Amino acid sequence: MNKIFIIFLLVLIYTINAKASVEFKVICTPHEYGGENGMSVNIDGKSYPMKSKDDDILYEYTYDGGEPTKYYYEIAGTEQNELSLIDNEPRTWEKGKTSTLYEIYGRKYTVGDSILKTIPRLYEPLAGYDKFSELFQEAEVPVIHIHMTPEIYNEYISLTSNTEPRYTVSFDYYTPEKLYQFTNVTFKLSGQGSTKYDKKPLKIDLSKGDTDKSNTEIFKREEFKLRCLRIDESYVRSKMSIDIAESLGLPVIQSSFARLYINNKSFGFYEVADLYKKKFVKRFFNVEKPDLGNLYKGSSGDGPAFLYPGEDHYEVIVTNNETDPKGDLHDLMNWLVELPDNATKEQIEEKLELDTALKYLLLEMLICHWDGYLGNGNNFWIYSEPKKGKFHFISGDFDSTLGKWCRATEYDIDEYITLGPEGKTYSKEPLLYTKLIKNPEIRPLFEELLKNVVGNLFNIEALGPRLKYFYEFLKQDMYWDAQCLDPNSSFHIPTHDFKGNDDRERATPEKIDEHFSDTATNPEDSVTAYIKLRSAALQTKYGIPELKANGKYGTVGGRIVKKNKKGDTTEGGDGMNLKSSDGFITKPSILMITIITILISLIL
Repeated sequence: MNKIFIIFLLVLIYTINAKASVEFKVICTPHEYGGENGMSVNIDGKSYPMKSKDDDILYEYTYDGGEPTKYYYEIAGTEQNELSLIDNEPRTWEKGKTSTLYEIYGRKYTVGDSILKTIPRLYEPLAGYDKFSELFQEAEVPVIHIHMTPEIYNEYISLTSNTEPRYTVSFDYYTPEKLYQFTNVTFKLSGQGSTKYDKKPLKIDLSKGDTDKSNTEIFKREEFKLRCLRIDESYVRSKMSIDIAESLGLPVIQSSFARLYINNKSFGFYEVADLYKKKFVKRFFNVEKPDLGNLYKGSSGDGPAFLYPGEDHYEVIVTNNETDPKGDLHDLMNWLVELPDNATKEQIEEKLELDTALKYLLLEMLICHWDGYLGNGNNFWIYSEPKKGKFHFISGDFDSTLGKWCRATEYDIDEYITLGPEGKTYSKEPLLYTKLIKNPEIRPLFEELLKNVVGNLFNIEALGPRLKYFYEFLKQDMYWDAQCLDPNSSFHIPTHDFKGNDDRERATPEKIDEHFSDTATNPEDSVTAYIKLRSAALQTKYGIPELKANGKYGTVGGRIVKKNKKGDTTEGGDGMNLKSSDGFITKPSILMITIITILISLIL
């Protein structure tokens, strides 16, 4: 009798499992593809209509026909589907799964783990890297969907100048696995000169002080920037430079990528970037309130911020001295200008963190950061430790690097200063160049550092695989962004160029491809060509025997993996509360559990 029950039970389990429902989820704006009837999913040769709540960008379908094999998404009511965008290969259903990830129409990879490539880690990692956030997870491209009232939306897309607007909005944040939702969010323009572009740089501030803690932060970040990448046809200059900085063991922000939609409309492909603010200081310098030290940003105004006394091109980001917030900065300027040109290493290190300064100055030269400290006296930070501790030099904002508008592909460090990386020169030299790199004791240290970095990291052997990965993983996103910038495309973003320059140079698929081509030769049009030519020129000038990929401390660019309190590794979450379902038990599964329970009770 028991055998009959067991056989019946096994047959029943098999039958129910064979008919278990599975869920399909895709993000798309079908109206921009010419569709008026939403989306459908083609499962093993048959199309099924998908549904969207409140005409949102998320479309879903529950399939009750057993486990699928192949599928792809279609624009309902048209002849269009995504196959031509994903190499004409249908998607393959992962056996045993009950749902797809949150997929994007026309995007080949939802998660890029299978193709992820890293770069060598040349120097020992900082403790601050352990506090990196999964907001900037590798091998993922989240979707950010901003919801505005019609009045706010119309005001935003009608802006013709930077009136410094601040809007209260809500947004959905889709990772491949989960959907997070936030309300009472501040949405505003960000950046300096880039706000003039049609595609706007943005800043998102979550609802600080909200009684619902899950509404106040995302992956332990209360705010983040969306950098527009408007002048970077490769889309990866900033990200690659940040990776290199991490490989050098430098305090640096994180960045990643995301697609942006506003009110069911495509608004382009963005770099999601962390900020140089209090959390950055706490992360890397082991300080806590109330005394965090002082953080200043140097920005060129009517002249460069080269750290000479009397300059007034500095913004106070963090201060521990409200009565004299720039006091420490003035102390640094006065100390630097009075420092002997032949000061000893020990004298310099009494006040300045020398290793960090030399590495960042070298990084600027290697990537041709013409809008950085050495080039324009711009886009750098000075941090002073509490209680008259050391000063730290930090460079950033790397979107116009790796060949963009660069004339210094073959320059050594002295030519970089005297001729100017962009062709612009100033009457005064950058003070850190004068006092550090020209110092007879420090110069050999800088050159040995250069040889090590170029020989083992800053060359195409070390960086090439990472570039190829970015191209393969992000290609559909970059092409989509090119459509968003095309005034003749249905995807065209409706915001205005504040200068009225509708003919501004923009990305195209051809220009994007050139940046990752092995045969490209123009360093301004190809990040790949720039790295090849720059490293080869420095190899010759400094007698570097070999260019290779060689890191003593592992790699940079892998998945961010966290440890819980027990020391176990976890990935993809940090205790945030979901405001929508990211998993489910299907009705057939519930039925199966119920029947099994009854049968087992009968047997017993």
